Amino acid sequence: MCGALNRQRTGRPDDGPGDLLGVAGKRLTIGGFTLFDHLDRAAEFGEQFRGWLREGSIVYDETVVEGLASAPQALLDLVGGRYTGRTVVRLVGARASTPAA
Repeated sequence: MCGALNRQRTGRPDDGPGDLLGVAGKRLTIGGFTLFDHLDRAAEFGEQFRGWLREGSIVYDETVVEGLASAPQALLDLVGGRYTGRTVVRLVGARASTPAA
């Protein structure tokens, strides 16, 4: 919340997370979480997610770029916000490897 009063006073945005004065005024608590906080539920989530994909409840974007030579530009485009969802560079002529038995 550092800088919240200064942002309000100047009326100019900065690199902070936005107007957080409401957080203090409403006595809110902010906390974060990550995937690693819930690894015990990974299998359950995997089953649910696959079901949602099968039934069409979740649809994700995928951009496929052809050839290793296209990879540098694909990375620049990805970072620049040109793509949404997953970006895949298909290696032309590459065969899928199979693990040794």
